[in-house]
Amino acid sequence: MAFKRKNVCLDTGGSDVDAHLHRTGGAMQNIADGNSYSRWSTEEEITSFLYKIKLDDRKPHPGGIPLFADSDSVYIDTSDSHSLVIGSTGSKKTRLIGMPALQIYAEAGESFVVIDPKAELYERTLPLLKQQKYKTFVLNLRDPPQSDGWNPLIIPFRLYRGGQRDKATELIRDMANCIVKQGYYYREPYWINSAANLLTGLLLILFECAQEKEINLKSLRALKTEAFKIASDNSRSDNSAPYIREHFLQYVNSSSFVNSLLSGTVNVCDTTRGCIVSEFDQAMEPFFSQDNLVDLLSGNDLDMAKIGRKKTAVFLIIPDGNTVYNCLISVFVKQCYAQLIIEAQKRPYKALYRRVNFLLDEFASLPSIADFPSMITASRSRGIRFCLMVQSVKQLEAKYGIYTEAIKGNCENWVILHSRERELLAEIAEICGKNADDEPLVSMTLLQTLDKGKGEAFVLHKRERPFIARLPDINRYHVYSADKKTLRYPRNKHKADAVFDFKDFCHSKGELFMTKLFSGKTLDEIQKECDEDDGAYYMTNEDMIQEPIFTVQLPQEEEQPDSSYENMPIPQETKVKVSLLERIKEAARNVFKGKE
Repeated sequence: MAFKRKNVCLDTGGSDVDAHLHRTGGAMQNIADGNSYSRWSTEEEITSFLYKIKLDDRKPHPGGIPLFADSDSVYIDTSDSHSLVIGSTGSKKTRLIGMPALQIYAEAGESFVVIDPKAELYERTLPLLKQQKYKTFVLNLRDPPQSDGWNPLIIPFRLYRGGQRDKATELIRDMANCIVKQGYYYREPYWINSAANLLTGLLLILFECAQEKEINLKSLRALKTEAFKIASDNSRSDNSAPYIREHFLQYVNSSSFVNSLLSGTVNVCDTTRGCIVSEFDQAMEPFFSQDNLVDLLSGNDLDMAKIGRKKTAVFLIIPDGNTVYNCLISVFVKQCYAQLIIEAQKRPYKALYRRVNFLLDEFASLPSIADFPSMITASRSRGIRFCLMVQSVKQLEAKYGIYTEAIKGNCENWVILHSRERELLAEIAEICGKNADDEPLVSMTLLQTLDKGKGEAFVLHKRERPFIARLPDINRYHVYSADKKTLRYPRNKHKADAVFDFKDFCHSKGELFMTKLFSGKTLDEIQKECDEDDGAYYMTNEDMIQEPIFTVQLPQEEEQPDSSYENMPIPQETKVKVSLLERIKEAARNVFKGKE
């Protein structure tokens, strides 16, 4: 097969890729001279802008994903650049990129958070992590009893009680939207939005009224059940009063955010309310119905803020055949990112002490992460790096719509293993431009015929010219032997025993107490104010005479003796509690009597 470039004719045999390049350690050699036209990167150029790691070398080195390789080494990108890996199912994304990246991260001492659908990344990497003395956390949604504990409510709760109520509200709104709005495009927006508002409002009540040990999904389940019991049944009306309206919301400040969230559910007719609550129940059913999952999500074994300080490996194991729990992964990633940003803000250069890598396999299968385009834009300077692995760009567009281009544009490394997407292939061909013969440098045929067996990958790296690399399989890397007995999963020891009793709370607290809720004060501060107000509202008759409310001089009246009382015994002076309002009325009556 002949390939002509400028005035040079190469006679090469083999695959279509071989027809476009000289094979020198897996690199694509440039033949054209000059920089006027598009061309391939040379091996010398590639090795100059990437960091070399020996496959059998265990010396300390920086972390990064493999982008190029020769006979005994891989070359990685050690910068904070994000990466996008595209490969259809079975294209070896995990064996060529995922597993090697984790091994390189661990050898470099960098923290990472990885989505592990098959648990193979955890089992492969665990021996190395133990040697490197990593803190390992496993969230196993495939088998909840064999998992560490993670409470998705505890971080927003602590932010809420710590005075950062706006940030806490943002996190729980994101959580509610993520859980309730799965499959949003196939359902009526009114019911979805109302159910999301209901979930947010109930969580705010839980954060305001419950103790920390009661912050769990079982408390949320009990709160919803008690809140929507019918308090007063009016058979002549289609608007029965739920318990939460009669015994709670009518006392809470009507301008509060929680009132605005819940009014769309509690103040509507029974039929509308029933539809909203049904939508809520349908969204929460997977999390309310499984006690093992409720227990798993009731405790917390991970301090997310420490991921950026200490060597930490987080594995998020999800069932690859069931996507109903994927929303929890989206919530985890968002909360983890938020905590890391807070931690970075405390440091002098606003960057984490230890770099954190998010390797998100099957990223496009997750429910959209709120504000992710902004997250991937701002994270580079904070020491946070994303590697997104997707099967197709169309999947990404289905979740992020017009923001897909922003996500792709912020990934400076594109690794294409295999794709049949015509639009993607045409886009890459157009990006790579034309050669000196005014022909496309990269053809759609070439991109579709990359050799899987040889680990061929088409790479666009930052502002450099494109190249094709032959990446080694994970078996080519240094093998860390593992004893099968040490490959154990953690055991969840948490139980959701403490449950918030909403009905008891409403009965034990007075109306005055509930009027002061959602005012930015703690429950103890509110109780103290109520105790002080109770003391101010009640005074003795004697005090009323000694401390007149009005400064006007009241005329003295001579009292005519009444003979009927002369022989009555004089009662002992007693102190009678008189409210402040009664004192005012009594003084006013005396004033009017004096004018007469």
